[in-house]
Amino acid sequence: MNKAEFQKRYGNSIGKPKLSLLLGEAKTPFEAAKLAVGWRFLARKNVGQGQTVLLLPGFGASSSSMTFIKRYLNSLGYKAVHWSAGFNHGEVGKLLPQVIADIKEHSEQAQAPIKLLGWSLGGYLAREAAREVQQNVSRIVTIGSPVIGGPKYTAVKTLYDIRGLDVESIENSTLKRFEHPIVCPIVALYCKKDSIVSWQACIDRFSPNVEHIEIDTPHLAMGVSKEVMNLLPYALGTPLK
Repeated sequence: MNKAEFQKRYGNSIGKPKLSLLLGEAKTPFEAAKLAVGWRFLARKNVGQGQTVLLLPGFGASSSSMTFIKRYLNSLGYKAVHWSAGFNHGEVGKLLPQVIADIKEHSEQAQAPIKLLGWSLGGYLAREAAREVQQNVSRIVTIGSPVIGGPKYTAVKTLYDIRGLDVESIENSTLKRFEHPIVCPIVALYCKKDSIVSWQACIDRFSPNVEHIEIDTPHLAMGVSKEVMNLLPYALGTPLK
């Protein structure tokens, strides 16, 4: 995909999130408290049936940020596993080979394609890795992930600039990779009040089999959100009802 086609589908509406939205992130402790209180009341049913779900955290976060998601998915009968990279330092070129290796390893162990679930930049990495090993991936779920532009349309763009990482080249590379579409189902959760990732960048207008679900949870609370937990079985293709 070239820049002209990108402009045709997205226009000039995408930029970094507004600073005013940062106030919404103050809800994060409240969301965590809501989940703690409501944890025992979350639906439980063995819909996972042992299916492997590889979890990928966001930029600046470690695998521990996905702990509650992992616990809940395992309680639903999935085999939720953390990626091997540990901390997400944001260097896409170094992380992608590790994600691809993880996918191959877990798919081989399961003797079946696996599911990927990524939060923020983790979702971006999940998608781009899946393009390389589509036979090993059955479904992708992204949560607040910049599927267009990578870090360019996020609040951490300045950090990439400071570190000398070229966000323009990452965006151009991503646009080029859309010529090799992801064929498995994709479910993208996004929030219009997201202060970290521009919500427009979470919208995929190119992949053939993608569903977008708007949520009300701010970015930093997405890993501890009761709303997100309730959506995960459906997003993973195994609804509770």
